[in-house]
Amino acid sequence: MKTLLKSPAPSAAARFAAVATAMLAAHELADYWLQSQREAVHKGADSAKGRIACASHVATYTAVSTAAVVAVDRYLGLDLDPRRIAAGQLLSAATHYAADRREPLRRLACWAGKRPFWESGGAPHLDQAAHKIVLTLAAAITAGGAR
Repeated sequence: MKTLLKSPAPSAAARFAAVATAMLAAHELADYWLQSQREAVHKGADSAKGRIACASHVATYTAVSTAAVVAVDRYLGLDLDPRRIAAGQLLSAATHYAADRREPLRRLACWAGKRPFWESGGAPHLDQAAHKIVLTLAAAITAGGAR
C-alpha cells in the first residue's frame, strides 16, 4: 500500500493515538452533523420504524468511522491489520446501535445508580460517555497490531 509519508513503522501507541483521534472526529461528524432528524427522533422508538432509523444512523456512522480509519492508515502508513479494523468497527457499531435504542442504556444507567441523572436531563451525556468509552476500546483493538 503506497503512503504519502515515509517513516519507520509506527509504534502501537502511535497507531492508537492516530486511530482514536480519527474515530473521535468521525464520531462527532456522524453523530451530530450527518444524523438525520428522522433518525434522531425515531431511533429509540420501540417499533420497526425505530429499529430502521437506528440501523440507518449506525450504518452511516460506521461508514464514516471506517473511512476515517482507512484514510489515516493510508496517509500515515500505519499498516493496520484489516481484520482489526473490522473488529473495531464491529464493536463500535454493535454497541452504538444498542445505546441508541435507548432502553439498554437506560437500564445500564439505572443499574449503575444513575437513574436520577438520566431522568433529570443526563441521558445525552451518558449516551455520549458510553459511545466514547467504547470508541476508545475499538481504537485499541484496531491499533493493537500491524500486519
